[in-house]
Amino acid sequence: MRFIGREVLPLVVVAVAVTLVACADVSSRPPVERTAELPPDKGLILFKADHVGDRPARRIQYSDNEQRVEYALYRGGGAQAEFVYMERPYNLNVAFNFPYTIADRVGAWNYSKDQPIQWEQATRIDTKLGDVFYRPYRLTARNQHCFGVSGEWDRDPKDWRQRHTRIMFGYYCAPAGQELSRDRMMSLIGGLGLKGVTDRSDDYADTVYNFHRDVAANFSGPQGSLKATGIARNGAGDSAGVADYPFHLAEYYNPYYGRGGN
Repeated sequence: MRFIGREVLPLVVVAVAVTLVACADVSSRPPVERTAELPPDKGLILFKADHVGDRPARRIQYSDNEQRVEYALYRGGGAQAEFVYMERPYNLNVAFNFPYTIADRVGAWNYSKDQPIQWEQATRIDTKLGDVFYRPYRLTARNQHCFGVSGEWDRDPKDWRQRHTRIMFGYYCAPAGQELSRDRMMSLIGGLGLKGVTDRSDDYADTVYNFHRDVAANFSGPQGSLKATGIARNGAGDSAGVADYPFHLAEYYNPYYGRGGN
């Protein structure tokens, strides 16, 4: 039986360490937290509507080791819509702790915060994204008819709490005085999509090695990151944004919990 000599052992340790680093998932490498404003044609969220067009007025994306969280503002012709989408790298033991209802999130948007709201009932529908809940409401002081929307998809079977790994929520408000029929709302919700999910996109199909591509390509340093985060939280001097962006809802879980693990 041959033994590894002491002079060889350090080389073996170094070789193993290099191999582990090379095999590590790129999504877990630093830098950790970055935010960037993206060009309108980049990013994940898709929305098409006659008043606001098909390109967002602003698009912000945040990413860290566990998640990417995108914010998109659509505006035009007196209408306004804002959406948030979050997902985790496919190969991490991470899921989202998302306890919110549509009413919770609508009340947090700057556009409707502290506004009197007349609510209707929430309804679940099947869309190209999957099951989605929508809930009509009216901002009575502005006489605007709106709906909130929320979808949670892809439960992680390894998570003992069976939480979701992709989440989208947001709202659409029609121009003042314009009512929203059910058919109109169905059409607008049908205009929601995601690159690499509902629309073919080789650039966005990879949720591991190119997970941070948009932020990395558009990151402009710490000051740029603060500015981009400020736009998503406060708008750009207007009635938009949501104060708790980027939310930090991703949580690691123990895949062995409840299966003989701790």
